[in-house]
Amino acid sequence: MSEPKKNTKMTVFKTDRHEDMAGMFFVGLLVASILFYMAYIIPSVSIKAPAAGKVVAVAVQAGDEVAKGDLLYSLELKGKPEPKKYKAVTNGKILSVSAKPEDKVKKGKDEIMVLQHEKGTLP
Repeated sequence: MSEPKKNTKMTVFKTDRHEDMAGMFFVGLLVASILFYMAYIIPSVSIKAPAAGKVVAVAVQAGDEVAKGDLLYSLELKGKPEPKKYKAVTNGKILSVSAKPEDKVKKGKDEIMVLQHEKGTLP
């Protein structure tokens, strides 16, 4: 059995560059399509609890217009001394509020509110 030659270069993927470019183009097109879908086609977003805890305060009501940066609600997280405040990441209108102060919520399971975001913005 002979030993492999030393000082040889591997040429793996040397001729597959066109496939790499096609893959990158496809992924870019896919990401752009998803962002377009989220910004222009989805009319509203259900905001669910980002962590397990207890709702301390809800700063908005159904029908309120919110601007980016407005306080939406506060959660008391397990093991944290003070509540975490959650703000709007886009302009929009609150369609409904499901959570009330003192409600216990589970991460990703319990809906807090529904936000109709401004067209062309990502929720």
